[in-house]
Amino acid sequence: MNSSVVGIDLGEKERIVTYLLPDGTEKDQFTFTMNADGYKAFSEKIPKDVRIAFEASGSTYSVDRNLRSLGYSDITVAHPKELSWIIKSKKKNDHVDSNKLARLHLVDMKPESHLLDEDDRISRDLLIQKVKIGRSIATTKNSIIGYLKREGLFDSLPMTNDNFSKKRREAMNAIRFGNQKDLVLRTMLERLSFYEQQAFTLDQEIRKNAKVSEDVKLLISIPGIDFYLASLLSSYIGDIKRFQSSDKLASFFGIVPANRDSSSIVRRGHMSKEGAQTARWALSLAVDTVILRNKPLKEYYTSVKKRKGSGSFAHVSTMMKLLRMIFVMLKDRKKWKYEITSLTEDKTSRLEED
Repeated sequence: MNSSVVGIDLGEKERIVTYLLPDGTEKDQFTFTMNADGYKAFSEKIPKDVRIAFEASGSTYSVDRNLRSLGYSDITVAHPKELSWIIKSKKKNDHVDSNKLARLHLVDMKPESHLLDEDDRISRDLLIQKVKIGRSIATTKNSIIGYLKREGLFDSLPMTNDNFSKKRREAMNAIRFGNQKDLVLRTMLERLSFYEQQAFTLDQEIRKNAKVSEDVKLLISIPGIDFYLASLLSSYIGDIKRFQSSDKLASFFGIVPANRDSSSIVRRGHMSKEGAQTARWALSLAVDTVILRNKPLKEYYTSVKKRKGSGSFAHVSTMMKLLRMIFVMLKDRKKWKYEITSLTEDKTSRLEED
């Protein structure tokens, strides 16, 4: 492309900028600080019509937002995994990385990373926070159960299907040791209630977002996937048009086998796990719930497990199969082929409840 480019290396101590002219000549290289004065200095040196690239990091959104507020519009965030050759460089330093990134951008060869817009980022944050709160709830429940078992009181609680049913909670709250153990148990129970209240508040906001998402409405047609799990999967997938095929989507989730090739030898390892861990967790959970309700998917899992002799291999294979089905659903805008209409209507009705 006939335009100047800028590569920015977002190092921990300093930010290195390499400014290249269209013919590849290095016009300038300098450092700047990520504050008002630093961005002002950057703006004074770099024209508004240049193409800017930097590697995705924890400060990605902040840098992108500040640069756009200064009038820069052609900004690309490079995918860090696919820029691994920079890390492996024999001349590893921030100045070299900045220059290489700029030269990749000059010839339009850098691997691009997807950025969420403000609304999608907020929605993703709500979902991730719910995941974290859910894990805190599970940990706290296990702590309470462990504590009561240690004190020989767990088996004396009322028999119910739910370890934390209303009747059991009342019994737990009524326990009195007559010493400081009362404080230990009370703080654990209060912590559980606190986490559950936070989860409820997050659920209300996630439900609001799910109500207006057409992708979520498609995904809840899969028995076993509720609005929360559908929202989580939809958040990571985003616009399905980003992916040319279901294989590309599987690669994004990090569930394709990692390749280790050399000349005439091709090696297939475990799944790459290069995607977001939370996305894989959501897909794995979806498989666990869906195969309990869908005979064809359950039979597929069972056949792979029998053929390969590995439950984990069968589980990953089923994750890939379910993801292929989700890809087709979102691409063709169709509900799941095995939909149980009454269940979908029930989930849709509950989703619309205030």
